[in-house]
Amino acid sequence: MFDLNTVNMRYFGIKLTVMVEETKKELVLEVEPPKLKALKRITTLSKSRKEEMLDDLTEAVGIILSKNKDHKKVTEEFMGELDFDQLLAILDAYFEWLGKEKNSPN
Repeated sequence: MFDLNTVNMRYFGIKLTVMVEETKKELVLEVEPPKLKALKRITTLSKSRKEEMLDDLTEAVGIILSKNKDHKKVTEEFMGELDFDQLLAILDAYFEWLGKEKNSPN
């Protein structure tokens, strides 16, 4: 019998540093792979082409970062300090990692 609990959990490591109220804040996370429902939501948000694109990208990255191994809270204040290029870089790296993990034989 196949036991799903024997599947090794893999993590996407990410380190973020931002300035919040003139204080340097660093956040190191091991992000878990998304559940199917979350992946659909992240994909939909990341393909946004409307006026709220930045809000949608911020929400997508927030969903990704919030699902982490240590259950660390990623605050709106922290997310608000990320710029557009950083949001896109996080999404690109995360989807690239997901693709590699999906195709990995282990």
